[in-house]
Amino acid sequence: MNTNSQTLKFVIAAAVMAGLAGLTSSLTKPTPIDDFANVGKPFFADFKDPNSATAVRVVAYNEDTASARVFTVQKKDGTWRIPSHHNYPADGEERLAKTARSLIGVKRGAVASRVAADHERFGVVDPLGEDSDTLKGRGQRLTLMKESEIPVADLIIGKKLPEGENRYYVRQPEEKETYITELDVDISTKFRDWVEADLLKLDRDDLTKLEAKSTKVDGRSFSEVVDASLTRAKSTDDWALAGLNEGTEEVNKEDVTAMVNVLDNLKLSGVRRKPELAGKPILQGDLGIALPPSAAQNPQVVNQVIDMVQSSLNSKGFLVYENREENDFRLYAKAGELVASLKDGVRFHMSFGNEFEGSDDEIEIGGTTAKADDEKSKDEQKPANPPGSEETDDEKKEDDDKGDEKKTKSRYLIVRASFSEDLLGPAPVAPVKPEVPEGVEVDDAGNVVKPAEQPAEKKEEATDDAKPDDVKTDDANADAEKKDDAATEEKKDEPNLGDIYQRAIEKFRADQKNYEADVKDREGKVEEGKKKVDELNTRFADWYYVITEEDFDKLRLSRAQLVKAKEKEEGEAGDDKTDAAAPVGDPAASILNSLPGGPKPAPAKPEDAKPAAPATDDKTPSEDAAKSETTKPAATTPAPAKPDTVEPDAAKPAETTPAEPKASTEEPTPAKPSPEPEKSAEKTDPASEKPAAADGN
Repeated sequence: MNTNSQTLKFVIAAAVMAGLAGLTSSLTKPTPIDDFANVGKPFFADFKDPNSATAVRVVAYNEDTASARVFTVQKKDGTWRIPSHHNYPADGEERLAKTARSLIGVKRGAVASRVAADHERFGVVDPLGEDSDTLKGRGQRLTLMKESEIPVADLIIGKKLPEGENRYYVRQPEEKETYITELDVDISTKFRDWVEADLLKLDRDDLTKLEAKSTKVDGRSFSEVVDASLTRAKSTDDWALAGLNEGTEEVNKEDVTAMVNVLDNLKLSGVRRKPELAGKPILQGDLGIALPPSAAQNPQVVNQVIDMVQSSLNSKGFLVYENREENDFRLYAKAGELVASLKDGVRFHMSFGNEFEGSDDEIEIGGTTAKADDEKSKDEQKPANPPGSEETDDEKKEDDDKGDEKKTKSRYLIVRASFSEDLLGPAPVAPVKPEVPEGVEVDDAGNVVKPAEQPAEKKEEATDDAKPDDVKTDDANADAEKKDDAATEEKKDEPNLGDIYQRAIEKFRADQKNYEADVKDREGKVEEGKKKVDELNTRFADWYYVITEEDFDKLRLSRAQLVKAKEKEEGEAGDDKTDAAAPVGDPAASILNSLPGGPKPAPAKPEDAKPAAPATDDKTPSEDAAKSETTKPAATTPAPAKPDTVEPDAAKPAETTPAEPKASTEEPTPAKPSPEPEKSAEKTDPASEKPAAADGN
């Protein structure tokens, strides 16, 4: 009995242990392979067409400020706009398309974790989540939506893996699992990354003129002043500065190049909307006021609108005033204006307003900057603080440290466009039609009518049995024909007015065709330029722009910054490195060098060096110089002795006497002593028995 009882106890214990083992195994065994079935599958299988997305939302979390930055781009009325930035147009279509394509077909990679506790470690905490206590480990959330803001793709992108180019930890907001996947996407919440990178859209090679202007205010009187003007005919030419003193000044090319580079690629930091009425801008590109007809007929409404526009402009550092001399409106800009002119006739007027500081949000969309600007404008009107009440540097630093974000200096900018036909170059000049010369006949087409040729008269041939009178007549006719031929030759030498006019009228017709083509081409350029200006002003009309203070410093240069002192070249007048010796070739040089301790001439340049004449005697250079002052030999120089002349016989050829030597124009050489003349006795040549010429002749 005891044996059976013990056996039963062992059986029960074994059964219990087996059950516990099975339960433990079921609780601790690895996840079945079915839980990894999603690996390799796309996150968004139904999202296949990038054009179906009508909105993109990017959320980034700033751990320093413990705030999420939400940036949204939506497609409205066929145009992508940024609602958070006053519905400014998003021109970065390439970025939009790339962002949408990056989420199409993106697949789940290896599972990094299945629990929420690892989200912070992998940086995939939802940046919009409010249920998480941690402020660290929040990722970037990218959401694509279609109409009615229905998400078609939503992904939290965490840390990037150290190995691999585009491998990230990612997860979907409603899932706990974290995956490793390849993702090629450029996520940004910066305003400048989603708008057109080039505000002006101009080509630097088309720039032909740059003018820096300012407006002087004297009470209620405004006067515009051109501070500096740079011009060039074509892109390969150097910029020329008006009023430059070429003797002492030259253009500062480095600063001019920096200015052109900024114009060629001007980037925006932020935007503000100009005053509107009924959803349309009031201030136009030509600085006129546009109002609905109902409002324009009410003087009280007109005055209120004008006050509203002026108040808005004044808070940014601008003012519209009327130029009564030219009967138009001008824009006063506190920090001046830069006018950039292109060869197609388009001019960009860039007016610079107030400077301000702010965080990224304050610079991009305004934030508290509008209030700060208003307070700044009021402070400028207040009297100066009494001595001793100024804020100390330590207090200023303490106030600056209170801000959580770094403050950046920026500048307000208004851009508008205008057209100037003068920038196209001189207008075509119509050719002058030549007048028909007197005696020249032309047809209806204006061509010269040539006179009919007269038939030539037949000449009667003379016969052998012609009478003497007939012979005389023929001779007379021959003489007359000769005279006619001579007259004809003279007429041939005279200019033919008909031919000259014909050539002139044909050239006029060709010039007229070229003129008409040039006029048509110019009219097309004018029409195209004005159309471009209208398109630009439509784009610029709604906005105050914000640019960095760094770009402003490069654009708004004074004349003093555009010039620098000209560097003297070596050898110019005034250079200290000049030789004291007389120049090579100076007649006085040899005299100076002959004196004891006299200066020696500077070595001649290779191209100026000439071979020296061979010396003929040991005379001093001073004697040579004295000798060069006359063109005749000195009287003391013995001339060659003349031989005694021999009286020639009648049958013999006369002996010639050497001519008297002429004065030389070159420097004379020392005369050699003449040989003594021999006796003038005639010598007989035994072969010819003729007297030989005397020696010395």
